[in-house]
Amino acid sequence: MAHQKYLDSPDFQKMVSTRNSIVAILTVLTLITYFGFIFLMAYGKETLGAKISENITIGLPIGVAVIVISWILTFTYANWANRKYDQMVEDIKGKIGG
Repeated sequence: MAHQKYLDSPDFQKMVSTRNSIVAILTVLTLITYFGFIFLMAYGKETLGAKISENITIGLPIGVAVIVISWILTFTYANWANRKYDQMVEDIKGKIGG
């Protein structure tokens, strides 16, 4: 197969390895964030219920932080993909004439 030599090329292997590393890191950070919050809801009700003002508990800013962190992680991946990954794809396409 002609395409097999491109799949086995060091550039393609490096691109796939780099992408997999980024995805793994961001996935782990996402899982830690979400499951950490769920764990805290399950076992830290007193902590989340602690009032920081008359009508607001600490759970509210932590919940908002979970959402903001997910946006940051999404932005991080999109930014990396647009700046680095797309360039690596274009470089490989240029080498194979695609």
